[in-house]
Amino acid sequence: MYRFLMSRRWLVRTLAGILLVLVCVRLGMWQLDRNEERSARNDIIEANEQAPPATLEEVLGPDPTSGQLDESEQWRSVEVRGRYDTEHELLLRLRPLEGRRGFHVITPLVTDDGTAILVDRGFYVSDDDDPDAPAPPAGEVTVAARLRGTEDQRDAGDVAGGHIRYVNVEQIAEAVPYPLVPAWAEAVEPAGDDLLALPQPEADPGPHLSYALQWFIFAVVGVTGFVLLIRAEAKGRGPEPTDSAAADDAGEAAPDDAADGPARATGRPAD
Repeated sequence: MYRFLMSRRWLVRTLAGILLVLVCVRLGMWQLDRNEERSARNDIIEANEQAPPATLEEVLGPDPTSGQLDESEQWRSVEVRGRYDTEHELLLRLRPLEGRRGFHVITPLVTDDGTAILVDRGFYVSDDDDPDAPAPPAGEVTVAARLRGTEDQRDAGDVAGGHIRYVNVEQIAEAVPYPLVPAWAEAVEPAGDDLLALPQPEADPGPHLSYALQWFIFAVVGVTGFVLLIRAEAKGRGPEPTDSAAADDAGEAAPDDAADGPARATGRPAD
């Protein structure tokens, strides 16, 4: 009944159906991986939100400039004391805040030991391509901030021109006269007039789990639909004759052929 599946047309259909189902399953697994990554990130955010503020030495070690920010310390609250260096200030572009165009103002905060950390002082709303950012507080200040990992996977941009696209600390360190901590920080409160506060990170689970379920449902629907299509094709073709049935039909026709034999041989009707 299902011999038609060996035809070229149905072999192509079967291969295409298998590939489609595999793609749906793979996309579902990918969304599950994304969901696990998001869950791990949310756990880090929630844990560090509840942790008391720390110093850079407590997070990065006795020499913060030679340490590395562990993934588990992302968004960790710290308190840093120093002076803002506006001479080496940078504007982080193409990162709007709540739909508003502007720049993140990144200013090095130089500590007493001569090291510095890049601090995002806040968001400045501006349509200008090269605005004059509000000045930071003068003198020595204590800044409460959230630590962020360096974005060293991308090129920082025009560091010399004061406009960057990514906070690549290693590249930015080449343009400043002091060692930088291999991380940067977002100020909890805006440091300067007319600057907007940066929102806290949200522990949002995202839609990845629902997307994964959708892809798995697509795979199940594809398999079910293909099985129904095969059954409908088989039903429309009807049952195929078996070898025994063909032999019986040949046996029934044999006596008639034998009876006709004498007539054919003599050329006259048989008695």
